[in-house]
Amino acid sequence: MNSEQLAKEVLDAVLAVQGRILSVGAQQYEEEHGQKFELMSLQEIIQYAMEEVEDGIAYNVMLRYKLRLLKDAIESAFAGYATNKARHARPAQVVPDPTVTPAPAQMQAPMQSSAPQQPQTLYQQYGSVPVGGYNVADLINGRSY
Repeated sequence: MNSEQLAKEVLDAVLAVQGRILSVGAQQYEEEHGQKFELMSLQEIIQYAMEEVEDGIAYNVMLRYKLRLLKDAIESAFAGYATNKARHARPAQVVPDPTVTPAPAQMQAPMQSSAPQQPQTLYQQYGSVPVGGYNVADLINGRSY
């Protein structure tokens, strides 16, 4: 992808947002004399924004989970192939924040079992993961549509 193609992708995303504003956004937020946010107090806007951030966190966690499934499926499908030598940014270094205390043990995520698991086919493991309207296993196995 070159810079022009990337710029087109950004434009497509902006046009999609514009479409949502003019459709579902207009139904939910357009008032007789302007947009709903124009009538809100600063406190209401802050509360609304906090709720949107919380929703965004939940959606990002869902997306991260689906991306992990896709990554696992791709790694499984292409096991043994040469890795991409493209240059890219290094992963960010995680520096623990000394002011943050860890969650109590009862709130922490459970440990993964070390018991061996039965191998599954791609369809069993990833068949329900949609990508562009298709199942990941179909895309990996080279089915054409």
